[in-house]
Amino acid sequence: MAVHKLPSHIQHIIFDADDTLWPNNYYFVEATENFIRLWVNAGMEEKAARQTFLDFEKKAVAERGYGSANFIYILQEVYRRLSPVYKVPRSSLDLILQNFKKHRDNGPVLFPGVRQIIETLHTTHALYILTKGRHEEQREKIRRSGLEPFMKELFIVPEKDVEVYAGLLTKHQWRPDTVCMVGNSPKSDINPALRFGMYAVYIPYEHTWHLDHDTIEQPDHPQLRYLERISELPELF
Repeated sequence: MAVHKLPSHIQHIIFDADDTLWPNNYYFVEATENFIRLWVNAGMEEKAARQTFLDFEKKAVAERGYGSANFIYILQEVYRRLSPVYKVPRSSLDLILQNFKKHRDNGPVLFPGVRQIIETLHTTHALYILTKGRHEEQREKIRRSGLEPFMKELFIVPEKDVEVYAGLLTKHQWRPDTVCMVGNSPKSDINPALRFGMYAVYIPYEHTWHLDHDTIEQPDHPQLRYLERISELPELF
């Protein structure tokens, strides 16, 4: 089947970071599942344990934002609330936190082919990263990734919403159809880009965070492309 290439007039490519350029949420999922298992093993029903975690997570994210530090806070606070009823040793929580922090302190590890793709596209397009979360944490991930020298600019925002996309287009005076957004989240990457007339490349990731789950509003949009993995991206240019 012929590849439906992107038009040659695209000048700017914006990449999501977490779970697009490198895996990220997998480590959060792993820690969450291990955490829930502690309470199930202590006698709590799994549905109740999971719902307790999800309810507090949603509240904490709304109040405190994204990032590893807030996730650690969520684990600690849910533990504090449940431990008087269900006897889970603090050492069990500490082991989960220790393993999770290894990811935070050592990462990120790029998906296969990412560095070569970025190095190549850098010679023909202006490249950017648009990511949400705590500025210091995201900035450090980008630095450690080794991709920063290829980026024209980094955009680190508390939330990736329509106002952010509108602001980027206005501030840089970009014509929307010269911009392409590459990401794994319909909610944060694909839908906002298409609404403003940008091109978008959707690369689904099996461990996409549940709060980023959404449906693509216009799945047959002529400016939308689908890929199974980011290593296929050069086929579109």
